[in-house]
Amino acid sequence: MTRIVDRKVSHGQVFLVVDGGLNHHLSVSGNFGQVIRKNYPVAIDNRMDATEKKIASVVGPLYTPLDLLTDRMELARAEPSDVVVIFQSGAYGASASPQGFLGHPAVVEVLV
Repeated sequence: MTRIVDRKVSHGQVFLVVDGGLNHHLSVSGNFGQVIRKNYPVAIDNRMDATEKKIASVVGPLYTPLDLLTDRMELARAEPSDVVVIFQSGAYGASASPQGFLGHPAVVEVLV
């Protein structure tokens, strides 16, 4: 789960900027040995029943094209402070990610 901190539109494409990126969960960005990048199932946590959908890309805070968590997915229309949930992305978040990248804070892990 990661919180949206900004919503930007560039050349007609919506980007949801979140506070966690490849520095917290490398496999979601496709940089964990994937030959073909794929989107994991994603939802906007507090808008699961929303009927208004938008095509959007979810990007991390690192200002690099590699920090792409979802690429042009149909998601509920989201705004800053909404929460993005990424499902089925594996268990190697913190241990396989460059957590200290650009001095961003470490990921918080919660066992449920």
